Amino acid sequence: MSSAKHYGYIRVSTAQQNLERQVHALTTAGIAEADIFSDKISGARTRRPGLDDLLSRVRPGDSITVVSLDRLGRSALHVMQTVADLEERGIEIRSLKDGENMGGATGKLMRGLMALVAEWEREMNSERVAEARAARAARARAGEQVAGRPRTARSAANVARVRNLAARGRGPSEIAATTGISRATVYRILADAPSS
Repeated sequence: MSSAKHYGYIRVSTAQQNLERQVHALTTAGIAEADIFSDKISGARTRRPGLDDLLSRVRPGDSITVVSLDRLGRSALHVMQTVADLEERGIEIRSLKDGENMGGATGKLMRGLMALVAEWEREMNSERVAEARAARAARARAGEQVAGRPRTARSAANVARVRNLAARGRGPSEIAATTGISRATVYRILADAPSS
């Protein structure tokens, strides 16, 4: 049986920023530099290749160490969801920042709260999607045309709304439910956004 692996993850928001301080902190904490994954990308971006690569490699029993939990997500809720998902997979999260220790009674409480918030968010998203479907069905019964989405979904106003919500930490599913724009269109708008 293979032994647990200890990985690290670091992120800075722009290509001009240096990862060296975070690398030093993690190697000092005992993480091999070869096992540190990194991104130079805004936390508001939905795709982070370094983190995605790391999440595809970790296995139950492994651990991920970060300088601070905020490196893991684009918003407090996203961090909570990421931590809760990793905990469910049996992967330990360690933070070097004081007050973010995930071990012991405090860590157990934090993990429980994170799991509850993540579950609540999933339920809220499901409810919003169900409400949007019900509203479309009601319009269809009233005789409105609902076949397909209007070609104006990517209008300048809608693009601005989507990017504004994303910048405030909203995920694509929530943005789609809030604006009535399809999730596929939301993803296309975010993918076309200029780099931060």
